[in-house]
Amino acid sequence: MKLRSLVLAAAALLPLNALAVEPNIQPGEWELNSVTTFPGTPMPEQRESSRECVTAEDLADGLAFDVDVEGCEITDMDMREDGMTYSMSCQDDEGFEMTMDAELLFMGDRTEGTMEARMLTPMGPMEMLMELDGRRIGDC
Repeated sequence: MKLRSLVLAAAALLPLNALAVEPNIQPGEWELNSVTTFPGTPMPEQRESSRECVTAEDLADGLAFDVDVEGCEITDMDMREDGMTYSMSCQDDEGFEMTMDAELLFMGDRTEGTMEARMLTPMGPMEMLMELDGRRIGDC
């Protein structure tokens, strides 16, 4: 999972310089982990890990947050140096709808957060919970 995803699709829809806040994230090589569960379903928990290089230029230009999320709209966002909260709503032409609430903390060389999504799918309603953590492991 990329830092772009960890630090969320929310900021992806708004350029960082438009937010007028630079997050407390140190440039460098990052290790990112997520654990996703689907309460009330037999689906097993899903774990993902990845590494990504985040440069000072990525952060200054907002590129660390540049994720195109087609069909989604930010409905509420509070971006701070030490973290962010946001809500997002998504819909597609095939009947899929999702609302998501997320909270992330930025601690310089660490980040952690949670995302909770409620989805209406052609198979019925579903909930997804995701716990995220990341840490800077060195220079790129």
